[in-house]
Amino acid sequence: MNLIYFLLVSIFLFPINANAYIGIGPLLPLIGTGIVYIFLGIIFLLGFIFYPVKKLISFIKSKKKKQIKQEWLLKLSQTF
Repeated sequence: MNLIYFLLVSIFLFPINANAYIGIGPLLPLIGTGIVYIFLGIIFLLGFIFYPVKKLISFIKSKKKKQIKQEWLLKLSQTF
């Protein structure tokens, strides 16, 4: 049992360099994932900003429609 602990400790304390070429293969998924996260962040920010603006515009339009309808009903009632 002590031999196993000794081997594990010696493996981690005295690493051996492999000097192997990994290449660009593992880097490509990281770049793709980064692009996806950036794209999702932009969509999130745009949604976070423009959704309340859209609601505000629709509220203002509905308020104007109600005002125009009330004015029209007032004019209609005055004609009779």
